[in-house]
Amino acid sequence: MKTIFKSLVQQKKSIQLLLLAGIFSLTAHAKQREVISAGINISERQNEIAEPAPAPKGFTHKTAKVNGINIHYVIGGKGEPLVLIHGFGQNWYMWNRIMPELSKHFTVITPDLRGVGESDKPEGGYDKKTMATDVHELIKQLGYNKINLAGHDIGLMVAYAYAAQYGNEVKKLALMDALLPGVEPVWSQVSASAWWFGFFSWPASGNIVKGREKEFLTNFWPMVGHAKDPFTSEETAEFIRAYAVEGGTTAAFKWFGGFKQDAIDNAEFMKTKLKMPLLAMGGEYFAAAFLKDHSKLVAESVTESNIKGAGHWIVQENTQQVQKDLITFFTSK
Repeated sequence: MKTIFKSLVQQKKSIQLLLLAGIFSLTAHAKQREVISAGINISERQNEIAEPAPAPKGFTHKTAKVNGINIHYVIGGKGEPLVLIHGFGQNWYMWNRIMPELSKHFTVITPDLRGVGESDKPEGGYDKKTMATDVHELIKQLGYNKINLAGHDIGLMVAYAYAAQYGNEVKKLALMDALLPGVEPVWSQVSASAWWFGFFSWPASGNIVKGREKEFLTNFWPMVGHAKDPFTSEETAEFIRAYAVEGGTTAAFKWFGGFKQDAIDNAEFMKTKLKMPLLAMGGEYFAAAFLKDHSKLVAESVTESNIKGAGHWIVQENTQQVQKDLITFFTSK
C-alpha cells in the first residue's frame, strides 16, 4: 500500500500546476471564457458535446424521472438485471466494452449518476445514500425486485449504500477499485494521499475546471492508472463530453463534497454487515492492496479479484479479466 501512496504523491505535480493555472484563469479571465485548452471556441465546444456516444448494439438510451430528477441510463440484454454504476472521470460508457458479453447473461442497466452526462444536475443530493435511492427508484420503475449490482470508484460507494439500505433486494454485489468514506483504517490513509479529494470538494473547484475539462481529465486519468493510454479515442471523447455538459464538473465534484455525510451514513450502515456474496475487485497497482480486507469490515462473505497489470481504470486496463471475473461471480450458484 505504501507504493500506492508514494506514487500518488509523485504524480500530482502536473495536475497541481493545471489547477493553479485554472485558479489564475478564473480570477483574471472570468468574463472571457472564449477558448478551452484545445483552442476550441464556445460555439464549437457546444457542437462537440451535443450528442452522447451511441449505445452498443442491442442497447437503448433511455431517461426516467426518479427521486425528483431525470436519470439517463442505457439498457439491453436478457435475464436477471445487472446494474453497473460508474465513477468519477467516466460515465455509463465506461462499461461499453463489456456490456455486449454481459448482456448474453443479464439485462444490463448502466445509469449516469446524478451530476453527469444526460442525468440532471440538481443543487443537492450528492451523498451516496441519496444517489443510491436514485438508482433504487429507477430499478423499481423498471419492474425489478432483485438485482445484481456492481460499482466502480464513486459507483462503489453508491453500490454499497444501495446494498446497505436494500440488502434483501441485492442478490450479489461487486465493489470495484475504491474505498468507503469513514471506514477505517484505510479511509484516512488513502484520503490523506488522495489530495484531490479536498480539491474536488471545494465549492469553487467546478468553476475552475469549467471549460478546461479536456485538459483536466487527460492530466487526471494517468495519475491513478497504470497502463499507458488505456482509453480508446471514443471513450476519451465521451468522458470529456459527459463532464463538459453544462454544470457537469460543478455537480460531479459534489460527489466528493458528500464524503463527510457518507462517513456518517456508513458508520450506521456497517453496524449490520452485508449478507449477500461480495466480490472485492481491485487493480493490481491500486485498490487490490486493501480492498478485500476493507470489504470484510462491512460484509460477511467476501471473495477477491486482483486485476493484473491494472491501476484504477480496471475495465479499460484489463478488460478481459474484468469481464471474465464479473461473469464468473454473478453467474455462479
